[in-house]
Amino acid sequence: MLKWTLQHLVAGALASASLLSIAHAGDLVVYTAHGEATSAPILEAFAKAHPDVKVTVVRGGTGEIVERLRAEAGNGSADIMWGGPTQTFEENAALFQPYESASDADMVTVDPNHLWHPFTVLLQPIIVSTKRVEPAALPKTQADLLSPDFAKDGGLIIPDPAKSGTGYTILSALAGNFGWDFIGKLAKDARIAPGSDDAFNAVRDGEAAVGWINEDLGAKWKAQGLPIAIVYPTDAVTGQIDAQAIVKGAQHLDDAKSFIDFLGTKTAHEIVRDATVRRSARKDITPPAALPDMATLTIVSAVDPRPVVTARFQEIRGK
Repeated sequence: MLKWTLQHLVAGALASASLLSIAHAGDLVVYTAHGEATSAPILEAFAKAHPDVKVTVVRGGTGEIVERLRAEAGNGSADIMWGGPTQTFEENAALFQPYESASDADMVTVDPNHLWHPFTVLLQPIIVSTKRVEPAALPKTQADLLSPDFAKDGGLIIPDPAKSGTGYTILSALAGNFGWDFIGKLAKDARIAPGSDDAFNAVRDGEAAVGWINEDLGAKWKAQGLPIAIVYPTDAVTGQIDAQAIVKGAQHLDDAKSFIDFLGTKTAHEIVRDATVRRSARKDITPPAALPDMATLTIVSAVDPRPVVTARFQEIRGK
């Protein structure tokens, strides 16, 4: 069984809109799955470095963005897709165009075709509502999530892999490591969230007992004293390399290249570490002090492609 571990790759004034918005002519249009907290510090720095480039940001789930890009193919407004696992870009290669950025060589991994460009290394530990689960009952492994106690205490919540890149990564990685029977048992009584933010927030607010979370957000919420626990399971921690790419037929190609170049700079990745508490994909940026050493974790990443994962998950759910 194929298992890919990230340890092998890792050494030690802006407009925001929904997917229904229409960009103004002349704007660099960035479709992103990143939330405000992750993207805003980087966008502010880009605006200072490139004050002549106006950016329109269009937000949505990874699946939504890909579907929109497909619908717009050949006549779209997007110049950049920013965010989502590298597998998403590879599975939809026809939607993007290659560009060899100078920073590609500084990353922990590189696309030999220079279609996607690494941004962050992102793990998904378990998040637990301490309103729902007592300290003695905290899960220690992914396998512990099969306990019927969690259904009793408010349930497991899973982001829909058809809409969420995080949901896809988690399910594909766990299926690759534990098998689809394991996913079937997980999903049997689970609540399905329409997106990753919905799943994260449900556990934070005590509406669900347990789920997974992008570790940067989990670290921030813990620091804020919210009623959650963050657990890095001892059997497997899911993870991905997050990336960005230039959309095929981008109307503002030079600005798009400048944006890709900026996202790869040491300055941008220091912001990634210090302002967003994410692990940089650059080889020369140390990880945030708030996050555990990756060398101590067993990390697994997506195996099956998204269409397979989505179809299998829908089958398991009886839909």
